[in-house]
Amino acid sequence: MKRFVFFLIMISMVLSCSLDDEPKSESVALPIESVIIPSDWPLNQLGAIKVTYRRPTTCHLFNGFNYQYTDEFTRTVNIEAIKLNDDNCIDASAESYEVDLQFKPTEFGIYHFKFWSGVDENGSNTFLEYDIDVQ
Repeated sequence: MKRFVFFLIMISMVLSCSLDDEPKSESVALPIESVIIPSDWPLNQLGAIKVTYRRPTTCHLFNGFNYQYTDEFTRTVNIEAIKLNDDNCIDASAESYEVDLQFKPTEFGIYHFKFWSGVDENGSNTFLEYDIDVQ
């Protein structure tokens, strides 16, 4: 009897799943337009780097930063957004948004930041690059 009930539950789960369902959202990267960043920074002090970006549509929602360490002092950053798969999206590219990237250096040295600014006509990634001297 237990096997029969288990079998019925498994069949109902398989039949309730549809392979044609489109995902309701997806993660996308948004290019960074500008950055306000100091040239030097005190060790172990938490502060904000101002980052400006645009949303292509109202269906693109800010979801934080993708922050990658390339090496000990190099950071690559882009905006992460959730893109809702919705038919009611409206163009939102005219308005820019400013968000803070929190940074707290823990080592003395020159930190190199690469902020992803999109893709050029050859399909190569482009970056806004800045150095911060941590003293």
